[in-house]
Order: sequence, then C-alpha cells, then structure tokens
Amino acid sequence: MRRVVTPRLLLEPVTALNAAVLWRLMQSAHLREYQDVPRYTRDEFVRRVAARPKRFDSRATGRFEWLIILGTTKEAIGWISLRVGDHSRGAAEIGYSILSGYRCGGYATEAARGLVADAFEATDLRQIDACCVPENRASRKLLGTLGFNEARTQRNGAVVRGKAVDIVIYEMTRDHWLNANAPAPERRLSEKAR
Repeated sequence: MRRVVTPRLLLEPVTALNAAVLWRLMQSAHLREYQDVPRYTRDEFVRRVAARPKRFDSRATGRFEWLIILGTTKEAIGWISLRVGDHSRGAAEIGYSILSGYRCGGYATEAARGLVADAFEATDLRQIDACCVPENRASRKLLGTLGFNEARTQRNGAVVRGKAVDIVIYEMTRDHWLNANAPAPERRLSEKAR
C-alpha cells in the first residue's frame, strides 16, 4: 500500500504501527449512525490489522485502509477503505468515515476522489462499488458528485446498530472514471490567433 496525497489531505496506509490511531477514531461519537463500526479491543484490532495483506492490487483480497490526515494540522480526521472480496476479483468496495467536527468540509469527497483515482491508475481494478443506507444523504451526494452510478437497492443488505437495513449500491467502472476524469485535449490556436 502506498500513500495518496491530495491538495489538503494525506491518505496514510493503516499498518500495525498506526492501527491504534484508527482504533481511537473508531471510538468517536456519531460514527455508528449509518454504518456498523466493528467493536474490538485495541489490541485485537491491532492484531487484525497486522494480519491483513500488505500490498494492494486487484488480485489481493481483504481490507485495505488509510487514515485521512489533514495536511495543515497532521491530525487524523477519518479513514477510507477499499475491500476486495474473494469472489469479486477486479472489483473493490470503497468505504469512508469522517469525524463529525470535520464533516461538510469536502474532506470525504477529496479523500474518495484521490483513492479512486489512485486505485484505477495503479491497479487493474475494473470497478469500485459503494454502499450506503438510503437515509445517508451526505454519502449519496458524495457518490453522485464523483460520478458513481446508483445501481440498485438491496433489501436488508447490511446491519447497523444490530438492525437489518436496506442499502443503495453505487458503481464506478474504470472506463467511466478514466473517461470522466481525462485531461481536456489541448486546444490548437487558430492561424489568426498566432
């Protein structure tokens, strides 16, 4: 895994060395409103992170996480992840969470844009999916802003606070991302403008 740098953020890979920082973030209030954040002891969480694959590519399986570090203060303000399942070769699922005091600042959008771009540029992943509960308007807006397509709603697709909930599944293909984010072609000056 490698670092990803965006204009305001550093996405630092989570390893056994900094897993305790992520564990502390996961204990913060307001994170379980729309997602089921695992409840492990700190030591168990660090052990689980240490057992994860170290290299991210489209053939790896498992969970890959990055701390979202605010460049001006070097403070961890959230995390972002890509999960590649055993049966979804070539596809990953993105997830993200920002501490409540830093929400509405565009940080999650910036982090997701940076990670999606890096994943498609550095690997041969063909698709990145995202899931959120229908009530999570902020996440749905973020995914729309990045150009993810709403694919379908899955009834009882996740568990949040011990209750089965519906989820909306979004998709982004490599081709769609690369076409939507390709640099504009150079414009030639007309003979008269020279």
